[in-house]
Amino acid sequence: MLLAILLGVLAGTDAVWSLFPLLLLIVMPILLIVTRRFQDSRGRLLLWAWSLMLVATGAQQAIHIPLGYLIELTLFPLILAVLAFFWREAARDRWLALMLAFWLVYFVLSVLSTLLGRSHALPAIWQLQYNLKWPLMFGLGCLIVWGAPTESHLRRILAFSWILLGGCVALEIAWGGGHTLIFGPPPDLHGNPLIGVGLRYRGPFQHSGYLAITAGLLACGAAAQFMNGRGMRWLVVSAIYAALVMLSGQRQEALAMVLTFVLFALLAGRRYWSIIVVAGFVAVSVGVLAILQLDEVPMRAVFAQWGLVDSTASLSERAILTLRGVEVARAYFPLGSGLGTYGGAGAQKFDQSQFIELGFMSYWWFRQGMFLVDTFWPNVIAESGFVAAIFMLLAFVALWAGLLRRCLIVSRGSANYALSLTAFAAATLLLANSPSSAVLTDPRGAFLLWLLIGMGWRVCDPASVCDQLASYRKQDSCAFRTSEKKP
Repeated sequence: MLLAILLGVLAGTDAVWSLFPLLLLIVMPILLIVTRRFQDSRGRLLLWAWSLMLVATGAQQAIHIPLGYLIELTLFPLILAVLAFFWREAARDRWLALMLAFWLVYFVLSVLSTLLGRSHALPAIWQLQYNLKWPLMFGLGCLIVWGAPTESHLRRILAFSWILLGGCVALEIAWGGGHTLIFGPPPDLHGNPLIGVGLRYRGPFQHSGYLAITAGLLACGAAAQFMNGRGMRWLVVSAIYAALVMLSGQRQEALAMVLTFVLFALLAGRRYWSIIVVAGFVAVSVGVLAILQLDEVPMRAVFAQWGLVDSTASLSERAILTLRGVEVARAYFPLGSGLGTYGGAGAQKFDQSQFIELGFMSYWWFRQGMFLVDTFWPNVIAESGFVAAIFMLLAFVALWAGLLRRCLIVSRGSANYALSLTAFAAATLLLANSPSSAVLTDPRGAFLLWLLIGMGWRVCDPASVCDQLASYRKQDSCAFRTSEKKP
């Protein structure tokens, strides 16, 4: 109640900078006492995250209550517990330390850009807290203790979620009016470019992109269970989720899912990597030669929307936001225009002045408030500059490489192997979608994915795995020496 009152006072007054330190001085000691030893030993956060992702973008359309903010109320009160974990683990985990160092450089540069750029207080604070969400979601996943209860929750989510998602999509196809009554009017009435018939279906979510990224994660998670020897039924479940991705009509998410399956195949057959690389090189070469002979570029319309194959074609909304974001970074070189000024949640809600100065009023979609946060990297580049964007990219590369290393070290058949693959898949899906989607940092679409990434990072820590292997080898050696003494 005290926190709510202080937040209300903070939001209702112009003295933001003077009240914010007071808020921290009062609230932080309370949070430190309550959350310093927080851990989820039963995996309930997984069920909570999955439930919030279902209701935050779907059910709230019917009841008109912003349930998505429950995610923020889950993340920020536990910020001290997350920081304590990072501080403790970074001392022995070099990959985590590297990732956090890259992100910290980005964070410092973004704060400097805010102080020296054109930022205003409220949009800058809003964008700052938004930028903190993905590290907090990752850290919260690291606080989940992997064990039999948590593994059981994850398997149930993977095994049975297709019933709910598939049922909602079936309702949407068979009775669109009834689906609209429950989940609100559809925001996208375009045809499905993946299967050529029907619309881009969204199931229980607000947008088909959320269905695509969620079903893609579940498809990869079920495939990971199959790769860990859990039986053929998991392959069938994975195929059902993959079909839901196709029904969503989202090309970027479908491509990211296919890329993840290819990486799974490479991990499963890494003894034959040389053969796979040669075969892949031959296949790509044959494909390029075929394209040149046919004089036809696949996905030509998509490339044209980005000005890559036809300079006279109309650019898409994302292409315009990207190109103008680069212009902003050049105009405010080297630090960018500051948080809350371009392409993010802060600018969308509180400060669209830079958009207007750049001539965005000539675009119909800007006048209707659409597509302003449909990209990720233009926001980072414009608000924090090219150097900060490079450090953000390096942080994600370190994260992805650390998860890949875990997949290579954890042995197949172990309890952690499927989790390491699922965490790796979640990171791959998010990063592969980041060029044309901001779901990477959107808790409504990525909460469960980031929790799984954090779980996989903590449980499949190479240091602990190596310690276990050394312990097993020592036990085997002792058992061998003991057996030698027996007649």
